[in-house]
Amino acid sequence: MINIGYISPTNPFVDKKGWSGTYYNVREALELAGHKVEWIQYDSNSLFLKIFNKIYKLIYGNGSFTHSRLSSWLKVNSIHTQLENYDLIFVPGQVDVVAGLKTQKPIIYYTDGTVPLMIDYYWFNFTKRAIDEAEKLELKAVKNASINIYASNWARSSAIKEYKINKSKTEVLPFGANLAYEDTDNISSMDKNSGEGIINIIFSGVDWKRKGGEIAVNACKKLIDDGYDVKLTIVGIKNLDDKIVNLNFVDYMGFLDKEDEEQYQKYLNAWRQADILLLPTRAECAGIVFNEASAFGVPSLSVDTGGVADYVRNDINGYRMPISANSEDFALKMEEWIRESKLNDLSKGAKAMYRARNSWSAWGNSFNRLLEDNNLLK
Repeated sequence: MINIGYISPTNPFVDKKGWSGTYYNVREALELAGHKVEWIQYDSNSLFLKIFNKIYKLIYGNGSFTHSRLSSWLKVNSIHTQLENYDLIFVPGQVDVVAGLKTQKPIIYYTDGTVPLMIDYYWFNFTKRAIDEAEKLELKAVKNASINIYASNWARSSAIKEYKINKSKTEVLPFGANLAYEDTDNISSMDKNSGEGIINIIFSGVDWKRKGGEIAVNACKKLIDDGYDVKLTIVGIKNLDDKIVNLNFVDYMGFLDKEDEEQYQKYLNAWRQADILLLPTRAECAGIVFNEASAFGVPSLSVDTGGVADYVRNDINGYRMPISANSEDFALKMEEWIRESKLNDLSKGAKAMYRARNSWSAWGNSFNRLLEDNNLLK
């Protein structure tokens, strides 16, 4: 067991929403792996930050204040905890904090992307000056970290290529599911739909356009036209167009707050009933939802983009379509699964992959091996 100083903008023992639940779940995974974790606070919402955010915009134009030396200096200087009291410092996200930390203790940085990958993928219309500043800060951060952990091989490869960091200073540990351990770790593999009854398809995401919502709906229409009985459950979208909500095959559940027990149970029930996760995402750094699907033995049909390959493996727990695939292509792939009775094998593969690699329990085991390999365990 080691004593880990855990830096995050909100309390990782309480906040289950920050960074899609990652702050909370990583902290829990570290504790379940046998370590002592203490939250190191900093001022993430001060008046100075708001003022300097405006100054940043005057200097750099459209960009990310978080990816700036101004943000780094302000946040790090608001940390009043003695970092030397810990065995190591763990920082999920927060590139600005990582860049500015000054300590003799090892720093582990965990992220799901790099600045070069974000440009024209998640970030649009950034000024050249803002991009240059962001890349300089990120370079400083990855050099300051003893180990850089990435949530996908896509992100790790970018960091090695763009910043010339030694491969031995990098690792890939995929995210787990944003669900409680007791709700995922002991689920038995259930036989999936043979295609003779209703096909329960789930779409889960908060960004309708980026997650490919229209493609998903049209793929389901194609399935229905081809004679299949389909229900499409849509979860996560706060405001969905009535023309979608009113479709007779759509079950619109809206945004469900996992911190509300009743809404959380509704979310779990949606997964228990699902046969396929359909997510034709246009951009994705990782995709925790794929692990939530795998936890329940639900095959994922998505797109080969970003870091999805570490979460959806072709013919193991689902399939990644090319980014050029249209709704008909997605429908035909699902028809193939049903026609050739592949859903059950994909379901078993999903559960096996979740247990072995894509759960927070597996994450903790991999983290401990990483510590051993780098002589960081006491």
